[in-house]
Amino acid sequence: MKILIIDDEKLSREGLLHNIDWDSLRINEVILAEDGQKGITLAQQHCPEIILSDIRMPHMNGIQMAEKIHEILPDTCIIFISGYSDKEYLKAAIKLKAIRYVEKPIEQKEIEDALREAVQQIEIAKHSRHAELSHQREQSSQLALTIIQKEGLDASKEILTLTRSLNLTIKENTYFTTCLVEFQTPISTLSSQALGTLLQEVSQMLAKLELSEIYAYKNDRYLILHIYGMKKPSDAILEKCCTYLQTHLSAFCNFFIAMGKTVCGIRQVYQSYISAAILLQSSFFREYNEILTDNEQKTDSQLLKDQILPFSMALSEKNIQKARQIIDGLFADLRNCQTLLQGQVKDIYYQYFMQIQNYLTTNQIWTTEQNQATESIWESISRCPTLKELHTMLCHKLEMLSESLENATLESSLVFQIKSFICKNYSIDSLSVKDIGEHVYLSPSYVCTLFKNETGVTLNQYLTEYRIEMAKQLLCDKQYKIADISSKVGYSDSSYFGKAFKKSIGLSPTEYREKMMK
Repeated sequence: MKILIIDDEKLSREGLLHNIDWDSLRINEVILAEDGQKGITLAQQHCPEIILSDIRMPHMNGIQMAEKIHEILPDTCIIFISGYSDKEYLKAAIKLKAIRYVEKPIEQKEIEDALREAVQQIEIAKHSRHAELSHQREQSSQLALTIIQKEGLDASKEILTLTRSLNLTIKENTYFTTCLVEFQTPISTLSSQALGTLLQEVSQMLAKLELSEIYAYKNDRYLILHIYGMKKPSDAILEKCCTYLQTHLSAFCNFFIAMGKTVCGIRQVYQSYISAAILLQSSFFREYNEILTDNEQKTDSQLLKDQILPFSMALSEKNIQKARQIIDGLFADLRNCQTLLQGQVKDIYYQYFMQIQNYLTTNQIWTTEQNQATESIWESISRCPTLKELHTMLCHKLEMLSESLENATLESSLVFQIKSFICKNYSIDSLSVKDIGEHVYLSPSYVCTLFKNETGVTLNQYLTEYRIEMAKQLLCDKQYKIADISSKVGYSDSSYFGKAFKKSIGLSPTEYREKMMK
């Protein structure tokens, strides 16, 4: 809290500054001025909540100064100090709603009591304003959600009550356009204060365009922003609003923005909302932070070519470049073919993933990602929120195959079986060399010797490194707790897992996760 002290006597100003325990009054900034004119200037600069001013000063008295400050800061609390019992000044002070009139010589207790009263009054006013604003925000949010429901057409009484309570100038011929933002991160995890500030800035920008807005959050994922005004907004104005949001929301998280059709009348808002929601369904085909529009050319899904056979042949010929060209062409076609459903596209990509997986298995090729069995591949595909991420994952799979072919990482049938068995069973904490030997019908000592001779590492060393590698991948996914990851990679003791991980990587699991998240 700030206080501005205005007094033409230097000793009085400094005496107040040094003799009052400001911290106990919850006042953390004290500004001094030697006359009324300077007081006005400093009040404009610092916006103090409390003014403590002498009344009799040269050039401009305290009453005149306070009147001008009240025009700028109407909620500021004023305490006057005077060495004269002048009734005219006292009347003026009352008119300005000064909370105290303290006579000189000043008694410290009296001035502290006056300041304490001012602080209390300010805090009460703040709480009252906060409660009022919260109530208005709730009502505004309720209205924003009510008007997007078709059954809301029958809620005319509720809509009318809310618009009147909020003093909104909405008429039958008011134009509405719904802007729908889909956040890729839960809204509850974002800074509510920063989001609130951004929406205030949006409101100010719209006001300059003679437009207003009401908004609400839905399902911890969507921002529903209804823009309205008496004039139908042009496409350029709506684009400006979207671009403003696009620019400033990028500081929060990834998102998509869709602007619905403009409608006339509050009872038709749900149509604007539905058109925006339909646009958002195509977000899978787009990149993060884009503004979705309905004016792009789309390819007919019937024109898509089935390239599975050419892709399979390219793999059999070890022509990775051709295989990459095929899937890049697939990506380009699917990106423009937004008539397919997301699930259909993922089914198509799954077939390409399985072609690579089958090639690896048939040719006994081992890669660092051979751990992905059929089920885990589909789980990874299902979690992909965009086509681009899905395509990147497929390209990465192809690159891993390419590296394996270049490095000639062909394994003997026996080593391949051992690695495959570890891949499927590494999460079992009791997995032992004996279990592995029994799987390939060899004694524990012989299987250890064979594996060491073929790969250059011991079987136990390989198993540990494999588990740590799997843990690294899981640590990059926030949905898994570290204790859960420990058991998933074959460590029943999470403490021992932490020590093993740090010995191998040089960082604890928590430190590694923080580093990867950054």
